[in-house]
Amino acid sequence: MHRAGTVRGVSFIVLVLALAAAPAADAGWRPEGPFLGSIRDLAIDSAKPDTVYAATNGGGVWRSDDGGATWSLPGAAMTGREVTWIEADPGTPGTVWAGVDDPGRPALWRSRDRGATWSRVAGEVKGGSGLMQPTGVRIAFAPSAPANVWVPSTNLHYRSRDGGATWSDFRVPGQDVYAIAVDPKNPAVVYAGGHAGEAGTHLRRSDDDGASWHAAGRGLDPPVKALAVDPANPATVYAVTGFNGLWRSTDRGESFTALPLPLGGTDDIYRLVLNPADPTELWAATEKGLLVSRDAGQSFTPADRDTGNYLVRSIAAVPGAPRTLFAASGGSGVYRSDDGGAAWRPSSTGLAAGWVKALHASPVSATVFAQTSVGLYQRDGSGAWREIRAPFSDGKAAEPDGVLFDRASAQTLYAFQTSRWWRSADGGRGWQEVKGKEPSMRDMMKGNLESAQFKSLAQDPADPKVFYAGSWSNSTPGNAVFKSVDAGKSWKSAGAGLPTEDVTRLRCGAGVVFAVSEKKALYRSTDGGAAWSAVAGLPDAELRDVVLEASVPGRVLVPTDKGLFRSADNGATWEKAGSALAGEDVEAVVAAPSGTLFAGSFKGVFTSADGGVTWTPMNDGLTNTDVRALGVAGPAPARLLAGTAGGSVFSTELP
Repeated sequence: MHRAGTVRGVSFIVLVLALAAAPAADAGWRPEGPFLGSIRDLAIDSAKPDTVYAATNGGGVWRSDDGGATWSLPGAAMTGREVTWIEADPGTPGTVWAGVDDPGRPALWRSRDRGATWSRVAGEVKGGSGLMQPTGVRIAFAPSAPANVWVPSTNLHYRSRDGGATWSDFRVPGQDVYAIAVDPKNPAVVYAGGHAGEAGTHLRRSDDDGASWHAAGRGLDPPVKALAVDPANPATVYAVTGFNGLWRSTDRGESFTALPLPLGGTDDIYRLVLNPADPTELWAATEKGLLVSRDAGQSFTPADRDTGNYLVRSIAAVPGAPRTLFAASGGSGVYRSDDGGAAWRPSSTGLAAGWVKALHASPVSATVFAQTSVGLYQRDGSGAWREIRAPFSDGKAAEPDGVLFDRASAQTLYAFQTSRWWRSADGGRGWQEVKGKEPSMRDMMKGNLESAQFKSLAQDPADPKVFYAGSWSNSTPGNAVFKSVDAGKSWKSAGAGLPTEDVTRLRCGAGVVFAVSEKKALYRSTDGGAAWSAVAGLPDAELRDVVLEASVPGRVLVPTDKGLFRSADNGATWEKAGSALAGEDVEAVVAAPSGTLFAGSFKGVFTSADGGVTWTPMNDGLTNTDVRALGVAGPAPARLLAGTAGGSVFSTELP
């Protein structure tokens, strides 16, 4: 599962986020950052306005107890789930509700202890048959009677009159329901919006606490997705409809007129929020940015300056402090404003909810690179992270194909992307493009017009001037790999025997080079790239990597989606790792300088001290066990790093 935040076209902003202090000794894993995440929704505890909850995409539900200054993950039950909305119960302190978009099993979840533990809401239905089956659509409370909870769910809906202790079911005749709202002053007046068979009747209203319903919403089309009622003047009702429609009624939902929200095409409206202190102030989080109206929707202006490079997905106003707002970024975390949205500042310290796609680290360097779904981040020796864009991108999130640490110099690094590569001599603080020679006239006369590409890169352990570059797919035989013997000044094709497909991984050992072609086949060269041959014995699977253990010549490991495979003879024969990793989807493998091996999978991190024969889990403190990348970073004491899907980077001292 992978859903990155939506990028907004604004100027580049470097984020430097402080690393939380950590104890000198480890009892297990600890979060390291970067402190960001794809935030889907925010909720504020009305009884304790300094308590803010953030629902993330895959990273769980986070909580701040100091008004967004710092964040912590109170419990791991929601990690790995796409939490689409969150609400703090207005009548039961400490209770939080959340909706989960789980393909095939959408659900409503509840925590009674401020997010520490969670359970699915699926109790017996009083007077009905069977169990509740809510679909995870946003629920509604009656503001003047907060024990009344309304749950829309397909054609059969649920309600509770005792804060969710017991439930009954009901139907809204002639209509599917996607949103419910309750009159803030009269809990007997309830609005249900959704889809009906006839155009213009996508809203029903009950004036008797849901006992009966009548058609309303003249003019509303297409179907209703969200509803909001003005707390000061409940006759005013707002409706969000499909295809970016925003509507207002001043007669308790009987008729509606369209409001001039500056959207077009299929631009989505993520969230509509009324400021409780001034309901004429409307906030709309949309695909065209965060918009605000201060005249009850008659006009809207952009209000997302300084909220980073990703769209705001939701917004929350602090009760009793109308000028204090929180914005949920679809990629870079949470932002706070104390002046009504005129200016925003990052408010994500400790919120480690990034989706890590790759880690680049070295046992002899404190520098670490984390390729996340929203860009490339670098951590230096001080522990601070910063986003890196230049020179790899021009104002957009950087996505280089990889970073390589020089075997001969701890401060020398290489980054590579498509047909370009760069060298840094100062640990990644500055970069210069490495320019190679263009093909000579003799080469061109021979038809050798291709130049090196950089889908992957490897350095020879015996000679640091020798590099191998793996190409993107091309139609010229022999050009899947290029070789340089002069530190990249010139390149020659060295891919005889390789298919003309992407070389996704290159690894160099003592007298041998391995290449992964299109993630589906492994090739080997024992003559410096002069000739390549296919390696037999691996399954028909996605080959995630090829790892050579430097401390044991000949030992090779290949993680795949069908398990981990190991060879003790440079790939001549293979056997499947057993015990805890049998049949697992293994995402990454790394070898420590001592020879201890580590593997990452959807079930966390495993370790082996016998060359990969047996494996044991090591997940103490790892609150997100969906591990997508591993690395070892030094210098002493060296640490093992785990990049997760929704939990950023964790680390633990090497055992």
